[in-house]
Amino acid sequence: MKKLALLLTVCLLAWSTLAGCQTQDTPQPPEPSGSEASASSTAQEGDPVVLCIEDSFEQDAYELENYLKATGVETEYEFLVLPNNTEDRETELTRLRTEIMAGEGPDAFILDATVPGTVTDSGEPLEALFPNVEKSMYSHLFLDLEDMAQSSEIIDLESCNQTVMDVGVTGEGRFLLPLTYTFSGLILDPSILNDPAFVFTTLDELLQSDEEALKGIMAWGTFRLFPDCLGLLADYTDQNLLVTQDSLQQAIEQADALSAFQDETYSQSPALYQGGGRFISANHLMSLAREDMEYAVLPIPNPQGGVTAAVTFYAAINANAAHPQEAFDFIELLYSEELVTQQGFEVNGMHYGTMFDYADNGFLAIPVKDRLLLQYAEDSGLLPGTLASFQGALDRIDSAKVYSDLDLDIYNLYETWHFERPEESLEELVDRTVSTMEMTLAE
Repeated sequence: MKKLALLLTVCLLAWSTLAGCQTQDTPQPPEPSGSEASASSTAQEGDPVVLCIEDSFEQDAYELENYLKATGVETEYEFLVLPNNTEDRETELTRLRTEIMAGEGPDAFILDATVPGTVTDSGEPLEALFPNVEKSMYSHLFLDLEDMAQSSEIIDLESCNQTVMDVGVTGEGRFLLPLTYTFSGLILDPSILNDPAFVFTTLDELLQSDEEALKGIMAWGTFRLFPDCLGLLADYTDQNLLVTQDSLQQAIEQADALSAFQDETYSQSPALYQGGGRFISANHLMSLAREDMEYAVLPIPNPQGGVTAAVTFYAAINANAAHPQEAFDFIELLYSEELVTQQGFEVNGMHYGTMFDYADNGFLAIPVKDRLLLQYAEDSGLLPGTLASFQGALDRIDSAKVYSDLDLDIYNLYETWHFERPEESLEELVDRTVSTMEMTLAE
């Protein structure tokens, strides 16, 4: 199935210049934001705007549709929900890829990035519609949204994390709208540190430090923390793999060295904040706002000493969309302050979006309007020390990516090496993995 997905993705490029289905305008909502999209003029009257979404986003999607109706918007939205059962999902993905290859398919996509380790209800690895969405951008599968995004007062690009938002930008335009991101790290009680202000910019720096408690805590999570210390994996402009055999092997050897510090004393350390084992999220931040002690946020550094963020939830519009403007009108709502802060919308005494969680990845999510979230957390009681530490972690973000099949290759490599200890040497495993990643990137 994976090979089929990759083959279809390549084939899509050949179809990217074909026109989509011809239809007439769907009724426009009051005062639509963004620029007029010419494709809307060919839409069949009454045709719904089709949005492809994850099943975890379904409830939120319908609530937002109800909110739009409550405000007088007449546009009809249809949600094409991707199943979370392996067999049904494979069937649906095959059908959708065939449609997209033929210049058809949904108007837009609001999807989770497939985080390595995510599984379906069937217990199998979750396959993404676009195994490598950054690569798909360069294959012209998506509509350029630069004008719409720039003119949207709701999105307000200047209020978003620019490094994360730039993931969706190529030399030809803005084809992806990141909605949430995360980064790897730990949240812990800084009193366990010899130096409460300790930060590390490389794993070697941590290994050579006298922070034994921190090394002991991290040793139990190296499997979860390791993959993200590699930073960016590919340059999609030039289609070059950025990970080398040497850099990958060195990272694994450092993770192994850290694992040697495992001690039962730290396996369930009370110093580690609940749920702070790998991904840092908005849920953590708002939970910390209810704590009466200050915590430190220690991100996992990339090879440059900064932090690489990973997009976990994104939106894109089909290059052949019949209703691009109407699809965008829905997508831009996801950037609303009301949803970022979970305060929700109020219309005629009814509330919408107060439990909005950015789909299943709400547990892995920081909204791209992260400064707004930080301000809301501060207003909600987040202590100054915790706020400063969280802000410091965000300030270290110097690159961003979307999780892809390349990340999965590295995840599988370390799982094999760390837990199975195969007969193959580490050098052989690394060589085979890098070769696989190079072929995946070239397909």
